Amino acid sequence: MARGAGRLGARRNEELMRREAARLGAGAIAVVVVAALIGAPAAGAQQKRPLIVQSTTSVRDSGVLDQLIAPQFARRYPQYDLRFVAVGTGQAITNARAGQGDVLIGHSPALEAQFVRDGFSDEPFGRTVMWNDFVIVGPASDPAGILRAARNDAVSAFEAIAAAGAAGRANFVSRGDNSGTNNKERDIWGLSGVAHDARNEPSGAWYHKAGLGMADTLRLTQQCPFAGGGCYTITDRGTLQQLTNNGAITALKVVTDDQSATARGGSNLMLNVYNVYAVSPRKYPSVNIQGARAFLDFLTSKAFQDALARFPSRQHPGFFPAAFPRVTLRRQPSRRISARAYLSLSGTIASAVPGAVPLAGLSLRLARLLTPVTPVVLDRDHVGSRGTFRLRARLTRSGTLFLTTPRFQNLSPLSQSLGRFTVGASVSILRMRARGARVALTGRAFPAAGRRQAVLQIRARRPGGRFSVVRRVRLPRTGSLYRVGVNLPAGRWQLTTRYVDPGVVSSGSSRVRSASVG
Repeated sequence: MARGAGRLGARRNEELMRREAARLGAGAIAVVVVAALIGAPAAGAQQKRPLIVQSTTSVRDSGVLDQLIAPQFARRYPQYDLRFVAVGTGQAITNARAGQGDVLIGHSPALEAQFVRDGFSDEPFGRTVMWNDFVIVGPASDPAGILRAARNDAVSAFEAIAAAGAAGRANFVSRGDNSGTNNKERDIWGLSGVAHDARNEPSGAWYHKAGLGMADTLRLTQQCPFAGGGCYTITDRGTLQQLTNNGAITALKVVTDDQSATARGGSNLMLNVYNVYAVSPRKYPSVNIQGARAFLDFLTSKAFQDALARFPSRQHPGFFPAAFPRVTLRRQPSRRISARAYLSLSGTIASAVPGAVPLAGLSLRLARLLTPVTPVVLDRDHVGSRGTFRLRARLTRSGTLFLTTPRFQNLSPLSQSLGRFTVGASVSILRMRARGARVALTGRAFPAAGRRQAVLQIRARRPGGRFSVVRRVRLPRTGSLYRVGVNLPAGRWQLTTRYVDPGVVSSGSSRVRSASVG
């Protein structure tokens, strides 16, 4: 039965590729080639289970698919045959809804939210993977005058393009494919004063629907085979950067980015966030849910997120990783701390995506690793409505501390190192009384817990002499108060106590106290 299901799945995947190629024409050839390069098993290799990803084109066109996802996923999960279908987000969602995929990657929040509400997502939230921004590009001559009038205002830039288009000086190339980029474009037209229809699309000879992916739309914009002036379009920065780096785009320049907070739509209007979903097996039992969940774990893993931050370079990344929450401490704590004192941490924790809602209710923990896999929770707090937290704990031993969170909504569990802290023992003599040849000492010793082989040394000397250990007392596992006694010859003495627990804390000594022994 399983083999039959596998053969049916393989035929379903092959038919899907053929349908995509027929529907998209030349643009789909790259999709099929990518799928073949990723998924073709070597002769004699064990049969791999297909994993079909319906995705926005920018993941492919930006180079992230070929240079990061495909090779790294193949190394990590060689049992899966990754087949990537790159289409607009609207079409990708339609395909996923029809059971033609195991995973969905999108960047159209409204369409994705409906996908989740309708029960097509395995999880109640999409997992956020990365973000960048949308920019408006056009010819260097800038016939619409955007660089001068609307450098940081996308809505005003669209109005300037429309005015220049009506005057026969400019054109606008829309993807026109219900993609995430196309939906963002419609949002901007909807905020503008340019006449538009119910779908927020303007009309006029200057407005052209390409029906293409992002890379091909940029190439068409650069060619601009239309009468009436140079062409403009909107694109995600990652795809533009990749095509500029490889020399495919040479005649377009960014005319609008860094959206102003005072511009219509606000500073986050041009934000471009990518989320990933596993298709629910409750809708389609044939979904490769094990492979889908593995793919989600891979995209939101620390290893992939770190690689993404360096692609294509750390100085100019095409995308910003966003799978983990970001912690900002109000001040950096000292790495050396007394066992008597409290380590206090406060600050904020938020999504890496600008403008995201606060992570109210998230559980944040201060932990130390007891073993490589077993954390000891020292304190915890629930994040407030403004994303603030406060943690406080006495440290009982030296070691590396971490801030940890569980999985929370669209974000992966966090384990962020705070570095290694050296804990210094603290010991004091509260009272000292001599009766005959015996001196009784009462005091406190910290750490008062987490002891391994803690010993309290009583050290004594004649005035002007050198201290020597006159008694050693093994301290109990817990408790700060100690009471000890020591017999000394008659005369004047100076005493101090010392806390020693090798490998746990740095030793500490009390202040010197004097006593007269009768």
